[in-house]
Amino acid sequence: MQLKANPFRPDKPIDNFEQFAGRAHELTVLIRSMFNTGHGNARHMIVTGPRGIGKSSFINQIHSVTDNGDDVLAKLGIDAGDFRFRFPVFKCRARQGQSTEHIVTSLMDAMPTRLSAENFRSIVGDFVRAWKPSVSVAGVVSLEHQSATSTDIGREFVRTVSNLWSAIKSESDGIIFIIDEIDTVAETSGIASFLKVTTEELVDAGLDQIAFYLVGVTGAMQKLMSDHPSIGRVFENVELRPMSHNESRDVIDRTLQSSSNSRNIRVSDESIQWVVETASGFPAIIHTLCYEAYENDTDYVLDQDDFAKAADEVVSRIKRAELGQLLRTAGAGDYRRILVAMAEYEDALVPRSYIGERIGRPSDQLGSYLDVLLKRNIIERTDRGVYRYVEPLLRLYVQKLPVLEPTLSSRDTEELND
Repeated sequence: MQLKANPFRPDKPIDNFEQFAGRAHELTVLIRSMFNTGHGNARHMIVTGPRGIGKSSFINQIHSVTDNGDDVLAKLGIDAGDFRFRFPVFKCRARQGQSTEHIVTSLMDAMPTRLSAENFRSIVGDFVRAWKPSVSVAGVVSLEHQSATSTDIGREFVRTVSNLWSAIKSESDGIIFIIDEIDTVAETSGIASFLKVTTEELVDAGLDQIAFYLVGVTGAMQKLMSDHPSIGRVFENVELRPMSHNESRDVIDRTLQSSSNSRNIRVSDESIQWVVETASGFPAIIHTLCYEAYENDTDYVLDQDDFAKAADEVVSRIKRAELGQLLRTAGAGDYRRILVAMAEYEDALVPRSYIGERIGRPSDQLGSYLDVLLKRNIIERTDRGVYRYVEPLLRLYVQKLPVLEPTLSSRDTEELND
């Protein structure tokens, strides 16, 4: 067996614009936001979508714009004149259980990546005096988390950002702060109140070239609004939806072309069609299936045999525990019959009439069962009377139930789990 470097990245966001596929409209919205922010009209955004839809890869393209904007703009057909998109970008990832103080500290700790230790101490002086200094990090500073109101934290943060902007504004067009996985803290941390106060304080301080970009799963904005209802007026929502067939195919083509070791690899037309349909527009699933098929390939053609092995590997080993738990969350009895019927349908988008016919119930008697599955986030309604799995890989898992978990197959119809 000859080892070969695998270009597919099932667990890592895409950083390189050359490997990034699709999202032309959403990227245009992002670039327009950066352009207006740089011209003193800060536009704050929240990027949302289901897990695996490519949110982190999308927000990473900010760096593509700031580092190599001309190529990105040319490929998107955007004329920005002489504007250069010179934005330092400071990013943190929220974690379950974190407070606003934790998140603000993480943003502050991100700053030394662009600033010298000496300048950093000077710039964050007010902030450090307000918050107790703690252990040294990378020769600079870290901060202990102290309880404070959103107004206090916001004002101290704005004062610090003002110091930063004074130091870099001659060579910058603005500043971008990114908070990823905002949904994990949206309801518990008070972050929405902090963001509302801070964005207002920035305007009052004349800091109109500072923007916040948030990233979170579908429903993140609703969670933020439960903390501060008016936050919805501050952030423009850019929702990433499943990719089109052409965009999904482009994910495969761009990935293979990105590596000199994989340019001789070909994917059969039949296999491309299967991957595109199976992944249902989720780039993470495309990468997962193609990664495993690439590992199984021996003849430089990723064909149906390679992808059959890949599918088995994904549902029986890599994702088995996760998918099994999802199935148990869905319930047994008629809930499971519905999922089996959906998995047996020839397409990922399943008419309600087919489900009723397949399980032997009039479609007008399915409402309560479908509503439960919708509430449990197992299926979603895509159109009137049309449904699909929220997690496309669960469809593969259910198709293989008789082999993977015979006791959970379509024959197991006695137990009801309401």
